[in-house]
Amino acid sequence: MNFYYDKEVISDIDKAIPMYGKKEFESPFRSTVPSLSWLKHEAFMLDSLLKELGMPGACDLHLEYTVEPLSGDGRESHTDLMVRQQGRTLAVEAKWTEPRYDTVSEWLKKGSYLQNRKDVLTGWLDLLQKHALHELLIEDFYGAVYQMVHRAASACQAGSNPKLVYLVFKPSPDSRTANIQTICDDLTHLWSLLGSPSTFPFYLVEIPLLPMTTFDAIASLPKGKAETARPVRAALSSNNPLFSFERYCVTRVGTKS
Repeated sequence: MNFYYDKEVISDIDKAIPMYGKKEFESPFRSTVPSLSWLKHEAFMLDSLLKELGMPGACDLHLEYTVEPLSGDGRESHTDLMVRQQGRTLAVEAKWTEPRYDTVSEWLKKGSYLQNRKDVLTGWLDLLQKHALHELLIEDFYGAVYQMVHRAASACQAGSNPKLVYLVFKPSPDSRTANIQTICDDLTHLWSLLGSPSTFPFYLVEIPLLPMTTFDAIASLPKGKAETARPVRAALSSNNPLFSFERYCVTRVGTKS
């Protein structure tokens, strides 16, 4: 596997850790922490999952893969992991303690210039349109989770044969976390808005984890504090895993299993 931080070549996961933004590690409970620990220490499981999701052989793994909206003035979409292989793309969004994100309707209301936000949304829908089975209209997406919209659009931008995966680490120690059924329902809703295209599958992947003593050593660090980032980065850079991960479970959205 070839590693990148966004589009910059790196030799391994450790090289990416200092490249993340200053705020990324100000809490040990952000999904980036188990995600990087899993990628670093569970190469065999990662390879197995990629093969099961139709990405066999050598792949390019892009951490924090960015895609700009095609129109309007908006923030880039930062996909946690974009896997690319000869036109195939697998956009992977990791979750652990995060709450449910804003719907498109909620996101639109937070902007000071509504038309610009509609332009940004139109740009994301333009990327999705080539894989949809009918015309995509803004008003149909008001109930969709906005983050899922631009993550799916990023998968389309990154290659001609896209897939979207939400990778959920469980259990979460935070009661405010979006539950797995809600995430699955939101993915199903977005996929149905595209016409349920078989050529653009969505997946939910659940990975049980158990914190180890190495994670316990940083678990009590204050959240949202700059001084927390350094020991969290150091823990991730260590050769000792922070979690014990069990076998994953894959659900293809729109099916019963």
